[in-house]
Amino acid sequence: MYFPSKKDIWQFLIIWGIILSIILIYIFGSEPVGWQLVTYKSVLGYVMSGLIIGLLMWLWFSTGYKVHDGRITVRFGPFTSRVDIDGITRIDKGRSPVMAPALSMNRLEILHSTGKVINISPENEKEFIRLLVTENPDIVVDASNSERG
Repeated sequence: MYFPSKKDIWQFLIIWGIILSIILIYIFGSEPVGWQLVTYKSVLGYVMSGLIIGLLMWLWFSTGYKVHDGRITVRFGPFTSRVDIDGITRIDKGRSPVMAPALSMNRLEILHSTGKVINISPENEKEFIRLLVTENPDIVVDASNSERG
């Protein structure tokens, strides 16, 4: 089952603000002044701008979590990681501003048996947690997670 990432307004403003800024530079920008190595009207400038816009759109539209075959596949743009559901020991809520494959500050912290933590933000947290606990009943779920959603 696929769970897209929740999307906060501030993430929307950052990602789409950068994309809009790049586009507006090309529409309204004037000749650069100084000793720039890369100008926005050069081939390299077009390529770099296109790559930045493409990456940001890829992050926005593809960030999500797929639960299948006893694991969670986490997609964050071009980055993919997998977490075995049998190895999950605990799920807590979190609001860490640290970079994570999530487009919301309202996150779930998933602790693996290896001691690693992954922060994700599935849109439907209750269903996501229910699915994980169905596959691995040994997962300890923070009681406050049942109130979220």
